[in-house]
Amino acid sequence: MRLIIYTGKGGTGKTVTSCATAIGLAEIGYRTLLISADPAHTISDALGIDIGHNTKTISSNLDALEIDPLFEISKDYVDILSSISSSFIGKGVDSSIAYEIAMLPGMTQLFSLIKIEEVIRKNNYEKIVLDMPASGEALKFLYFPKLMGSMGRQMTGLTNLFSGFAKMFQPMSSYSAYLDSFITQTDILRRLDNLFNIISNQTITSLRLVANLNNFSVKNAKRALMSANLFGINVDLVIINKIDVMDEGKRILLEKIKLNFFPLPCRQAVRMKEELQGIEMLRQHNYNIFGTEDPSNIFFNEKVYSIEENKDSITLRFKIPFANNSQMDIQKKSDELIITLEHDRGILANTVTLPFAAITMKIVSSKIVNDQLVVILKQ
Repeated sequence: MRLIIYTGKGGTGKTVTSCATAIGLAEIGYRTLLISADPAHTISDALGIDIGHNTKTISSNLDALEIDPLFEISKDYVDILSSISSSFIGKGVDSSIAYEIAMLPGMTQLFSLIKIEEVIRKNNYEKIVLDMPASGEALKFLYFPKLMGSMGRQMTGLTNLFSGFAKMFQPMSSYSAYLDSFITQTDILRRLDNLFNIISNQTITSLRLVANLNNFSVKNAKRALMSANLFGINVDLVIINKIDVMDEGKRILLEKIKLNFFPLPCRQAVRMKEELQGIEMLRQHNYNIFGTEDPSNIFFNEKVYSIEENKDSITLRFKIPFANNSQMDIQKKSDELIITLEHDRGILANTVTLPFAAITMKIVSSKIVNDQLVVILKQ
């Protein structure tokens, strides 16, 4: 089984690329499932077919599913939602508002993960393509099983996850008790651990980043790339959508962006004159990206960044193009390293997004070692 996860900033073409990949896999002959975990559920719009929260057959070998976390909660976990909302109603909160508050930040993403784990565990498909929410924050919920696993079964409850929001509402003792009961009475931790094991297995799962020719989507993708490296999730491809091949300036910008993701392979898709909608248009989009190749191939299987954390320092190792024959200048700005290379092909500005732990650190040394740039940051 292969799990391919697409993520990227809204408007980059992440959903149509997910749909196109699933169509391509199904036409090769793989039993394929396309899953939308994005609340906007735009795969219905892209396919031109109303999907819904039950698995629906799209074509030969291809099924699709739009996860509705509210439906999943009402189906299997309605007691916890009712208990939390009742505790608010008991404090004088209007019932309709109480149910809204009970869906604390992160709850919908959490139950989307639970549904994904269930689908994978049933093992009915050879290939699964997952369209993740557009926000870069969504990736953090992919790592939630790892975080929960590190806390162990000794944790007091899910209150730890939502405590910042929960502190707005007092008293919360009954709320905490309901969540503790939820943890002990369900197998949610085991299921989350199982999902993380699948996601971090680099022979099964690939994360793919979708971007356009603009700084916002590229920065979002680079943040996701750094986070994935930290948690051991394999990123095997960057897909740059909506390329205007007639614009010389855009072609130059495309080459610069590719170098910014070095050594990750980048694929590109031209901007279509018509909206990418319907099976035939999506089939063409898949061909534009992958040609006759199998989209489920693992296109890259290395760590882009090597990160070593000590008590008060971080050592970052990564490859940069033209490292051995360039004049180099490195500066740190907030959560980014800005690397300027001057070489025989011109000047290249390469931006590396840093882990959040390095935001307050300063560069103490940088040097090229065995074709890698080694940067040490310290408090």
